[in-house]
Amino acid sequence: MDLRKLRHAVFVADWGNFTTAAARLHLSQPALSRSIQTLEDELGLKLFERVAAGVVTTVAGAAVIEEARGLLEQADGLRAHAQRLSRGETGRVRIGVGPMFAGLLTDYLRDVWQPLQPVEVQVHILPVERLVSRLLADELDFFVADGRAARDHPAIAAERVGEMPVGYHVRQGHDLAGRKRLTVADIAAYPRASPNLPAVPLDAGDAVRASSRADAGRLFCEQLPTLVELTVHSDAVLLALSAAVAGEIEAGRLVTLDIAGIAGWSAQIVIARRARLHATPTVERYAAAMADHVRRCWIER
Repeated sequence: MDLRKLRHAVFVADWGNFTTAAARLHLSQPALSRSIQTLEDELGLKLFERVAAGVVTTVAGAAVIEEARGLLEQADGLRAHAQRLSRGETGRVRIGVGPMFAGLLTDYLRDVWQPLQPVEVQVHILPVERLVSRLLADELDFFVADGRAARDHPAIAAERVGEMPVGYHVRQGHDLAGRKRLTVADIAAYPRASPNLPAVPLDAGDAVRASSRADAGRLFCEQLPTLVELTVHSDAVLLALSAAVAGEIEAGRLVTLDIAGIAGWSAQIVIARRARLHATPTVERYAAAMADHVRRCWIER
């Protein structure tokens, strides 16, 4: 059934006059009359009858008009919903974040999330292996993490965003702060704080993982703010992306250690999604904003 003809009939019923309804619809009166006649023929019902002041609905016509209003309201709602979908302003987005990248979330969400838009945003901070498994299980729409765990996986499409230096950091006033050309052996005696590292090698010889071994205690946690606070208030040595703790360094709460042999360490940042899966515009908007935020606020700062 042609919704335009139903809309024409509703206008005629509302205005009670073909001439006025035609003007409101920006149609000629003959065109509107033909539309109503065609609709009546399709339904096998007479919808209107003429009176001195114009037209009124028949009993059957009143019932049809009532149903038509509901259909048109649903159609208008569907059209508006589809337009919001096409603009990325409604729907659901399930975002995964590797532990080292959790520090970007607040500013990223402040940039992209519009609280008044009907978008459900779910954020999951997980080790990268779990991000991969949840992405493949269709429990995430995309994730941002070090891409080596997803490298060469045929079911994952990874957009490389860039590289970001990784280093060790201690509190201001720590015994190691300010010392030059430390070695990995120099930090072995101190407690170690770190996000959970991927199971795959992070560099040639997996030196990053080897350096994380400590003679004292080791703390692994997915929440970077917790790791930072514990590092600031202890002798722990924190392994983290330099950009993720840049604010703490600028504030004088943390100091980056000068350790020989780790200057070239970096995370290979990717936005990973299911390969050959067409994402909604809302997911596309949030994924593009994530890539832009990482480049603009972390890599290029």
